[in-house]
Amino acid sequence: MITPSDIHNQEFKRGFRGYDAEEVDDFLDRIVNDYETMFRENQQLKDEIELNKKKIEQYQELENNLQETLLVTKKTAEEVMQNAKLRAAEIRDAAIKECENMKLRAQMELSKQQASVQDDVRREEAKYDAVLQRQRQFLIKIKSLLRTELELLEEDGVRQAIGALDEMTDEEIQEEPQSEDNGQRPLPWQQ
Repeated sequence: MITPSDIHNQEFKRGFRGYDAEEVDDFLDRIVNDYETMFRENQQLKDEIELNKKKIEQYQELENNLQETLLVTKKTAEEVMQNAKLRAAEIRDAAIKECENMKLRAQMELSKQQASVQDDVRREEAKYDAVLQRQRQFLIKIKSLLRTELELLEEDGVRQAIGALDEMTDEEIQEEPQSEDNGQRPLPWQQ
């Protein structure tokens, strides 16, 4: 490529009836100035292009880093979600097991209480049976005693005494002296 100094230093041979050297030099000076301006602008543009290429490379590197970061973030978010789901499943399973344990403990406690209540019922039934047995024995004794008393009433002396009572009037019965022991009248055979 021709530089402005090449144009400035270029010399032409002189020929017979050639161009006016001053005009050529003036024209060449103008061309050198314009060419120099263009050369500097071109160099400046090349520098800007090089700088822009470096910036583009930096931006592309930044974009690559951002994409990698986005991928890592996405992967991390997926892992966090998966871990959260696993943790939630573990918590749910633990809660289910705890509920089952509580249910078993409650059932065991209920069984103990039922057994205790059944024992109490058996004891009370035994007491009730004992009371019924004593009542039965008492009634048997009373029945036996009443039979004995009835047999006594069937004897001849007692019959005569009862006959005498039948003949008594209500006024006579009320006038009978009462026993000193218990405030009751003595029976005819006790007199």
